[in-house]
Amino acid sequence: MSQDRSQCALGLVDSLDWSVLLELAREHRLFPLLYWHWTKSLQLSLPAGLASQLDDRFRANAARSLLLAQELAEVVERLGRRGIPAVPFKGPALAECLYGNAALRQCVDLDILIRRRDVANAIQTLLSAGYGDGKQLTAVQQTAYIGTQYEYPLLSPSGVLVELQWRIVPRYFSLPLDEEQYWSRIQPLTLCGRQMHSLSPEDLLLFLCIHGGKHGWQKLIWLADVAELVVSQVLDWEYVFDQARRAGALRLVLLGVLLASRLLGIPVPTETESPLPRDRRVERIAEVLVRDLVAGRQPTYMKSQRYLLRVRERWQDRLRYLFRFTWTATPMEWDMVRLPPSLSGLYRLLRALRGLGKAIAMAGTMVYRLMRT
Repeated sequence: MSQDRSQCALGLVDSLDWSVLLELAREHRLFPLLYWHWTKSLQLSLPAGLASQLDDRFRANAARSLLLAQELAEVVERLGRRGIPAVPFKGPALAECLYGNAALRQCVDLDILIRRRDVANAIQTLLSAGYGDGKQLTAVQQTAYIGTQYEYPLLSPSGVLVELQWRIVPRYFSLPLDEEQYWSRIQPLTLCGRQMHSLSPEDLLLFLCIHGGKHGWQKLIWLADVAELVVSQVLDWEYVFDQARRAGALRLVLLGVLLASRLLGIPVPTETESPLPRDRRVERIAEVLVRDLVAGRQPTYMKSQRYLLRVRERWQDRLRYLFRFTWTATPMEWDMVRLPPSLSGLYRLLRALRGLGKAIAMAGTMVYRLMRT
């Protein structure tokens, strides 16, 4: 950290409302990074009465990270013994990759990437080890679920939520990343003395931008991860942009990098490397997201759907998204009514009717509001 930045931070100390700052850090899962940079990088003192409290919170998060790292290693080793390759994604493994310290990222659960062909075997392996299954799907439902969704949650005996992932988003998002491509590029990772694997930096950037973009970048920790990856790694930007174009996810990647640049000040690819492609729609989307983020506004359902269509660059991907989103049955429909396997196709109709009902209700609300103004 430069002397100018340290002096700037010192000038902010007296004007900070710590209750607001800590609430924002909690909401955006940035407390460990805030505490670490404040006390270690900037070497600034915390206000009287807060030092011990925040130190306790940081230590508690570090202990939680250690528990998650141990659980992660056990899951990876257990799957490995059954011949199921597993790559940790996000969580303590991501913290170790990006920040060199698993305690510097606030982690809620464990996300573990496996191949789609191994999902059923992986679920059964963990169930036989005492993990809890909250979904309780039938064999037919599990097959349909694996074909259309992207993650399966299980609860470990120690109470840790473990999410097995075989895609980064559900199938209806129509983002066909090449599974064999990123699996062929995995790299070794050491976490808490245990050997495992991680995605390559370029594939990790693709995954982070798609994940954050899917959620409209509502958490700053997702942008902090992108920023740290861009500044800490020598990236093959040509590969990143090529893979993003192939998957129809170029705007998602551009949006993530652009937001990280505008909000966190990271450099972007220049003409001496692979220049960041210009897309005016991405810039307009970024402006709206920044305004909503600063104002603390949560998008409505309809606004989220419009965003998810605008952030895709190919019209065919938008049409696939609309069609698949409308007709893909989910556990929500399965829980509403129990149908025999021979009538399982009716779940798609139920899904479409639910979406139509939601649209009519929202339209009615809009009309009511207009009539009252």
